[in-house]
Amino acid sequence: MTQNSSVLVPSGTTVSSPNGSIVTISGTSNTVYTQVGATVSVPANATGPANNLVSTGQATNGALATTPATVSVIAGSATTNLAPVDGSGASAIFWGGGHLALDSSGNIIASDRGALRKVTQAGVVTTLVPGYQPADWEGLAIDSSGNIYGAGSSAQLVSSPPATWGASIYQLPVTGAIKGIALNWETSTTNPSIGWGGLAVDGNGNLYLADGPNNRIVKFTATGVMSVFAGSGTSGGGDGIGTAATLNNPTDLAIDANGNLYFTDSSTNQGKSTIRKITADGTVSSIATLGQPGIPIAVDPSGKIYTTDGFSNIVRVDSKGSVTTFNTGITSGFITSIAADANGNLYVGTRGLGAQILKISF
Repeated sequence: MTQNSSVLVPSGTTVSSPNGSIVTISGTSNTVYTQVGATVSVPANATGPANNLVSTGQATNGALATTPATVSVIAGSATTNLAPVDGSGASAIFWGGGHLALDSSGNIIASDRGALRKVTQAGVVTTLVPGYQPADWEGLAIDSSGNIYGAGSSAQLVSSPPATWGASIYQLPVTGAIKGIALNWETSTTNPSIGWGGLAVDGNGNLYLADGPNNRIVKFTATGVMSVFAGSGTSGGGDGIGTAATLNNPTDLAIDANGNLYFTDSSTNQGKSTIRKITADGTVSSIATLGQPGIPIAVDPSGKIYTTDGFSNIVRVDSKGSVTTFNTGITSGFITSIAADANGNLYVGTRGLGAQILKISF
């Protein structure tokens, strides 16, 4: 497409931008702004009305936003990422690289080298659970009551020899002691998981985990009963319902107010990630291909999806499929985790030269 050009297309059309992002248009009456030089591909079997507008006339799909993101440091050092130390602001030390979740009071809960840590909006950092007690708390989710859930490997060896770690789900209740929800749930002997993927909880208390090694999303009821929610177990990028879909090493999860799940997995386009959606009935669809493999994901209350370019910039995909990249100027490292609050602000964790928790607003 050339500068300031537009075309009307039916549902199913793909828009491939020069920067590598790929958007598949779903539904009708959408508007997608793309880059000059983008390729628009209409499938031969498309039968719907051509009333979705693809244009290069305004916002540039995937290009840097004209208004930069506002970034503020909550806690952590831009130059140090050693053994975790509690404190306030820059005096607190994070190892970095874990997941984040937000509670109803706006506190940021972080998994950090096996520990579970709390960060207030004022930047005060305290350790809720010390490292690897009883698990490593890698995936994180918080329900509406404030209970914290952690996914990862149990600290107790479950077989010997050889010694293996058991993938487990734990709960840290608002009151009371830590308890196991689904201990040593992994049933695969071919490619056993250690449960280090993203975790999400819905309004009914069901938990969803990105089980990357087995190319699937697994579901746990509030009582710990596990089932496969999506993914056949075979690596691939095929959309479908439930186990008819194929996933490719899903890494992170987010959930919206309607119970739709969003996840990132490795694209069949080598060196990229695909953002994909699962509706409540298990229907998997692909939304966009962008970034590097293993990127984190979050969704805000308005349905905007946030991820990264694989480094320190934020990439936003809106409900119309328009992709915008925000240059953050973060210097402490690449973004490893993202969480969105009720007002659309983002909180991110970094690891690199340093390790920080930062707030990003637009």
